[in-house]
Amino acid sequence: MLLSLCVSTWAQGGAKPALPRGSETVDSVLTKAGQLTIVRVGDATDMKMELRLKGRKVFDITETMEASFVAQFRTYNSGELVVMYTSEGGSACPAQFRVVRVEDGGRVSVTDEFGDCGDSPTITLQQLPEDELTFRFQGYYHLSDEQEPGFKKPPPSTWVYKKGVLRQLNAAPARRGK
Repeated sequence: MLLSLCVSTWAQGGAKPALPRGSETVDSVLTKAGQLTIVRVGDATDMKMELRLKGRKVFDITETMEASFVAQFRTYNSGELVVMYTSEGGSACPAQFRVVRVEDGGRVSVTDEFGDCGDSPTITLQQLPEDELTFRFQGYYHLSDEQEPGFKKPPPSTWVYKKGVLRQLNAAPARRGK
């Protein structure tokens, strides 16, 4: 079975759970293990969020102005895979991604940030013979870069998440807007 998704922005609506003062629900999705939520902690300028499962913190999201869930896949072997978008809020690097794996029993694992700063990868889930999530990025650059002498469009990059491991297939230079 092959499932493909082109991502721009996706958010799942619904009632927001009550949170402690100074917290705000940014996004949430329902998994078999319970509600998975991104919660802003403190002010937006603090750039601190938490990933919570059933209200319990499972991961700190730091140096992030924006975060949301962009895709969710219920797989046979891997539990549920949720793709999370993060951004520092500027235009130097509009987006990075993380894969969040939620097992039925409530165990959560989160990958390091990855991507080429582009915010619209094509995401494909292949389930046979094994679950494999593939991200294809077009090769991000600023339009103003085209005016620079000797400009060459960056090559596309591909990342694969399989058996809990994320790896880049074709190593384009890592970019980060810092």
